[in-house]
Amino acid sequence: MTRPSSSTVARGWWFVDHLECPDCGGTLSEVPGQGIHCEGCAREFAAAGRAIRCFPTSDRVIPLSVPPGLHAPTWPAWTPPPHSYDGPLSAWTNARHLSILADRPGRLDVLDLGCGAAEYRAPVQRLGHRYLGFDAEADGADVLGDAHRLPLRSASFDHVLTNAVLEHVANPVLAVREVARVLRPGGVFSGSVAFLEPHHAGSYFHMTADGVAYVLASAGFHIVALWPQERWMVFESLATMPGPLSGLSRRLLRVIASWERFVRARHLHPRALRQGRWLRRRRQEELWRELLTLTGQVDFHACRPASLPGPVASEPGAPGVSRSPVHAGERRPG
Repeated sequence: MTRPSSSTVARGWWFVDHLECPDCGGTLSEVPGQGIHCEGCAREFAAAGRAIRCFPTSDRVIPLSVPPGLHAPTWPAWTPPPHSYDGPLSAWTNARHLSILADRPGRLDVLDLGCGAAEYRAPVQRLGHRYLGFDAEADGADVLGDAHRLPLRSASFDHVLTNAVLEHVANPVLAVREVARVLRPGGVFSGSVAFLEPHHAGSYFHMTADGVAYVLASAGFHIVALWPQERWMVFESLATMPGPLSGLSRRLLRVIASWERFVRARHLHPRALRQGRWLRRRRQEELWRELLTLTGQVDFHACRPASLPGPVASEPGAPGVSRSPVHAGERRPG
């Protein structure tokens, strides 16, 4: 294979020792003037602007282990979302998830899964951590690849962020297992995923809170918290996001959203009269559970335990489980 010219190769990537070949799992190294080279299969990976292209070959098939009879776990007990981050935000960054990161000690290696324009880069670095943006095609990425087979070493990151990405991958179960694989023991995975938002930009799987819990638990994560996205009920998402709704319908939906927030804040059902709770404020946990069934997005906070149950998604041929093949490569969204 022709090696990429030195003029197309970026130099000094801090994360090269975190990478592995998405085909053979071999170590990747930066060869000055030549590019990124796999020491296992000798495959070369070219640069694309500032990023490294690390897709698996298009004919690769990844076995997906599916334990039978796994049910969604019970939702975790209500805990207030953190609010310790007080730095600048953009429309594509989430203060909750930056607060989770800000509350962790030390200098961490942070992966932004589906980074888009890498709007988390500045706040993550401002908090003193190292940042790697990963995406399938975005200009802001440091590494371009397939979320179903991350070109990253096992146990190489301390923290993974993702913002409205999992609904856009073709197999979120496999993608989340890859996140579990690349996290170090005790690492944190936090993010958001669409639930009652309308279809948008190739969204495959919008998840209920039960669905989020299932996907995280099936990858071995301990679920710390689930939260409804603030001020983003189904009504606001339908009124705001692109789609075929008329302007009048969008205005009515915003009115309904305001009404629903007012109604849900207090006990207004007729049976509350008999219970002596009429007009009393709802407990936060009670309100939280209701809003999780009405939210446009579900926020989650999960931790990787010291060991993961069962075979890792990227380990082919593990015995004793059902397997569903998933094709990976540059022709596959992810």
